[in-house]
Amino acid sequence: MSDTRRAPLVAIAASLGLIAVYLSFGGASYDPAGVADPCEARDQTLLEARDTFELIALSSLDGAACELRVSREELTLALADEEATAAFAAEHGIDDAAVEDAVRSGLVRAVDDAAATGRINGIEATVLREVAERAPVGAAIEGLQALPGDDSVQGLLEQLGELTELEIPSLSEIPGASQLEDLIP
Repeated sequence: MSDTRRAPLVAIAASLGLIAVYLSFGGASYDPAGVADPCEARDQTLLEARDTFELIALSSLDGAACELRVSREELTLALADEEATAAFAAEHGIDDAAVEDAVRSGLVRAVDDAAATGRINGIEATVLREVAERAPVGAAIEGLQALPGDDSVQGLLEQLGELTELEIPSLSEIPGASQLEDLIP
């Protein structure tokens, strides 16, 4: 048999072998993972491995998604930019302010939850609650998710300053915070 005839036969045999391996490992019965219900508690063992601020961001998105009766993933995509938020709001018959209110209340609740479980101390909770109540919502979520290993309140404030046009003060510029700076990790 010549090489020109052998090559297609080898390719067919390899393809059939690949299909057989796929089927033997359960490929025919594969179902993608379902989207988690944002109103139900997440598996704590999976959440414990996450950084504190990432956990707060995810928890706040869950709270807001539950309030809006959508998935966390759908809400995350809706917060990508102003156009996506407007399209999401129109699709669900609400206005942008309702989306922002839901995310803001989710942020506040997530900060309270993190404080209650001991993930953050009282001083951090106070600063983060102020961020949750006053910072632009999209920037607050993005700042929490984008912290590059600097899992601190000061790191979050610096990140928010980079993400927004707002001038976010450092802790040393906040009246009365200078004596607290050493207490914040």
